[in-house]
Amino acid sequence: MTTPRPGSLRLHRATLKVAAVSFWGLATIVMASDYLGSGLHVNYATEWAITALACAAGAVCWILPWAAVPARWFVPVVFAGIAMLTVGVFATGGTHSHLSVLYLVIVVFTASILEFQTAVAVLVTAILAAAVPLAIWGWDSYYARSMVLLAASMVICAYVPGLVRKALRAENQVAEQRREELEQSYLATVAALAAALDAKDRHTEAHSRETAALARAVGRRLGLEGETLRFLEYGALLHDIGKIGVPGYILHKPGPLDDEETAVMREHPVIGERIVASVPFLARIRPIVRAEHERWDGGGYPDRLSGERIPIEARIIHACDAFQAMASDRPYRQARPREWIMEEIRAQAGRQFDPRVARALLEVIEAGEVVVAGTVERALHEDRKLPLTHSWTQHLDAVQQLGRKLATVVSVPEICDTIGRTITTLLPYDQCRVYLLEEDGRTLRPVYFSDTQRPEYDGVTAETLAVQVGEGITGWVAETKQGALVGDTVRHPKAMHVPGTSETDESMLALPVIFEDNLIGVIVTAKLGLHQYNGDHLRLMTILANQAAVSIFNARLIERLAATARTDPLTGLANRRAFERELERRLVAGSPEPFCVIMLDVDGLKQVNDARGHAAGDAVLKRVASVLTANLRSVDVVTRWGGDEFVLLMPGTDQVGAISLARRVGGTLHGTDGSAGPISVSIGTASFPGDGTTAVALLGAADRSMYADKRQRAA
Repeated sequence: MTTPRPGSLRLHRATLKVAAVSFWGLATIVMASDYLGSGLHVNYATEWAITALACAAGAVCWILPWAAVPARWFVPVVFAGIAMLTVGVFATGGTHSHLSVLYLVIVVFTASILEFQTAVAVLVTAILAAAVPLAIWGWDSYYARSMVLLAASMVICAYVPGLVRKALRAENQVAEQRREELEQSYLATVAALAAALDAKDRHTEAHSRETAALARAVGRRLGLEGETLRFLEYGALLHDIGKIGVPGYILHKPGPLDDEETAVMREHPVIGERIVASVPFLARIRPIVRAEHERWDGGGYPDRLSGERIPIEARIIHACDAFQAMASDRPYRQARPREWIMEEIRAQAGRQFDPRVARALLEVIEAGEVVVAGTVERALHEDRKLPLTHSWTQHLDAVQQLGRKLATVVSVPEICDTIGRTITTLLPYDQCRVYLLEEDGRTLRPVYFSDTQRPEYDGVTAETLAVQVGEGITGWVAETKQGALVGDTVRHPKAMHVPGTSETDESMLALPVIFEDNLIGVIVTAKLGLHQYNGDHLRLMTILANQAAVSIFNARLIERLAATARTDPLTGLANRRAFERELERRLVAGSPEPFCVIMLDVDGLKQVNDARGHAAGDAVLKRVASVLTANLRSVDVVTRWGGDEFVLLMPGTDQVGAISLARRVGGTLHGTDGSAGPISVSIGTASFPGDGTTAVALLGAADRSMYADKRQRAA
């Protein structure tokens, strides 16, 4: 790291404020000291003029933006200060002046904020200026002795800060080196995140790289530079990182997404923000990643920002992302022609895109600054099947087809069925089983079972095949999490006889299905005869087991997310979002069938929480949920609305039926059954269309009815 030249330095704003205060303070003190004593040789007119100049210099230091200009511009201020002080020395008695000590102040201040060469120049100038009275006023032994000490003090006070600055510079070099190393580690994190996205979808990785190149070029045209431009590029590289949390079947769906899939897809900016939030270096791009899908007109997501409220980096990435997406193949369409895309960008300027950004993007494309994928490049990347010269080629094709199938399968049983069917086409078998570990963490139960109807396996059922972890070869594979190639199952030390079958020569392949070191299940193939499998079979089965692990884990994650999105975690009832969607669906459908909305509020829940603790309050809420569930039909929707409130939607029920149910529920809760004891509730009802034809009207009517019931109870 090179030492910056004085001209390249910038002074900190606080330093200039110190200089201003010093000018004002010293000028005031010097002027006041000129009046102490009698018979002083003071030219007061000159001293008042110098004081005024010092105050003006202080104002200049305070007001002007010195921090934005090179430090050398401040050097004339220092030499002007020496000149003013010298005039002041002459105006207060020359060799008898009391102001010569201020030369030391100027030298110390200069050595503290400017480079050593400048400090030396100021030191020499100050010593010469302090010696001028001896040359003009004649020799004065007292002043000469004071000058010697003053000169020595100024040398020390210039040298010591110089050493300190040198030590600080060396320390800063080490800190800068560490910062660069830390930044390199952060950049490695960026690369790792991009690689993680690449593993999810290779198309996305190429898309992100091209979007980043476009974004950087557009950013330059818009005047961005330095760190802003660098973090714009990082944001573009990682703008789709949240798609790691989006299921593959949605990412690769060949047709339009339905409402549920669209809702899942629109969560990826929020997921992406959470991912980059875990990396301190990337904190600056969090709002960029989150806002990348916001539109200029406010119609984007997830926060519906508009105009200048959207970070400029996000506006740039949004336009470049759209351009690159339109210029590339997608599962649901081919790439658009270049001219068509540019016309679309022009049409959406001021609507979807920031007009300035759209104009800059079109200029970048027209100038050919960045090569963007298009129909010409697409031909270079077409999939070409390898010649079928080896069985492994067929296996790889089958594995690739399996990956495509699994991308469209969302349920665990379907995934197991797909995996099992693929195995039976690739490997020799008489029986194929896909086991899953049950919630107890001990039982392995087959969810897929296929055999060739050999008489040796007559009587084998899913129940007889179920094993515990550690039992038999299958249980041993689950326990050790290691695959097994068994040439003779009867003589294997972990062999276990399956009820209903006879002992016979049999070979077996058994592979654990593991995701992040967590056991999901076991895949087993068995073939009559000894030594029917080899190492190639084991390797192929390992690939299939790994695919099964990822797909099953993702499917279960989707199931949990879907359940969480619709379910209240405490009571297990539907949550507010699920109720609102069901109510809106009925209202939009315009069905003439009447229905009722019931709103229920638990009385005194806060007092229960305060007196007996929140666990007791939770027990009350669970009891209410249990009673409501027991008294409702399968078509009814019961929801925990929030806090101590519950809302019910009852299709085909009129006001009389709703009131009857409300009384029945209230009476049951007021009974003493259950550990929560008697529970008092206030209940309100509203019917469609009598009490309203919109969600707001119905909920408002039910709420008013409920509070009328609450007031009646209180009275």
